[in-house]
Amino acid sequence: MNKSNQIHPFKDDAVMDDLFPFFILIQRNMKIVRVGPSITKLGLCKIGDSFFNDFTVERPRDSTTFEEIIRQHSALFILEVHKKIGFKFRGQMYYDATNDQIFFLGSPLLKSFDDLKEVKLTLTDFALHDNINQFLFSMQMLISSLKDTKKIADSLEKSNLVLKQKNEELQNFAYILSHDLKTPIRGVLTLAEFMQEDISNNQLEEVDSHIESIKRRVIRMNGLIEGILDFSKIGMLSSKKEEIKLNELVHEIFEDAITKENIVCTIKTQLPVIQNVRVLFVQLFANLISNAVKHNDKEQGIITIDYSGSKDFHEFSVSDNGPGIAKNYHEKIFKLFQTLNEDDEIDSTGVGLSIVKKIITVLNGTVQLESKINEGTTFYIKIPMC
Repeated sequence: MNKSNQIHPFKDDAVMDDLFPFFILIQRNMKIVRVGPSITKLGLCKIGDSFFNDFTVERPRDSTTFEEIIRQHSALFILEVHKKIGFKFRGQMYYDATNDQIFFLGSPLLKSFDDLKEVKLTLTDFALHDNINQFLFSMQMLISSLKDTKKIADSLEKSNLVLKQKNEELQNFAYILSHDLKTPIRGVLTLAEFMQEDISNNQLEEVDSHIESIKRRVIRMNGLIEGILDFSKIGMLSSKKEEIKLNELVHEIFEDAITKENIVCTIKTQLPVIQNVRVLFVQLFANLISNAVKHNDKEQGIITIDYSGSKDFHEFSVSDNGPGIAKNYHEKIFKLFQTLNEDDEIDSTGVGLSIVKKIITVLNGTVQLESKINEGTTFYIKIPMC
């Protein structure tokens, strides 16, 4: 027997109880002859019980007799408690050669702070050296629990924000269905009734005018429906990223968007090549450029795209020399189906800039604008680099 694994019992039982409140003293016949005060408090065994009736040596294996336990003098022992399923102790066995008996000296093997509360133990039930270890372990578990709670709270906050945004979109869709789509439909119905009366009265000179008005309302209604579909797709599109040559992309958009001969579009600074979702940038620049073209009221319209990059962000600007936007409308123009034009104006659906806003939100960016009445508007877009 290795002397380092031998123990000389304290003459003062109180000292033993204070130093090792979870000790178990076992005779050669494996009967329990004494236990520490914390073992008594837990009610795990009684004096006179056979040790193996109350405990199973989970580790080390092959520790089923007095002699086998003595041979495992350097091992860490794990004891499983029969009366509390899943409750275990860890410690070491020490041999008292003078009295031919074994002391198990250890403490509960706790997996979480809740385990400590479940068995109704407090830190005062542990020895001083166990108190420190148990306190540090409990604090570690508590901190881990708080971190998990924060993650859940952050996730819930993010989900609530998304839900709030979706609810706002649903309210806007309800508004468009109840108002904006009904407006051109009512107009078409009214004009159809006028045409019916004119034809009945053989007043055909007004019919062509009514037909043109009907066409304008149908075009507007078609634009609204397409706008709703485009808006609903943002955020649900494939997130596959690819190389985007923004200079080429913007030139292609210029060609499609310029429907007036008096509009000139230029790129002031070379645009970068980026890795991102292509369709988002197509929609972003297409809506900004078409908006500038559509509303330009000058004899010579000018649209300018500029770029400046930093370490963390792409910064774009889209400027025009159009009519400008009054300060009190700077927030309104980004809301779905909000337009500064008359209802009958062709292609004025109030969807384009709301799509721009939603795309920039998806890209975790920001959009701001500066504008002067009769001088023009500049949109500033800031998007994080991937």
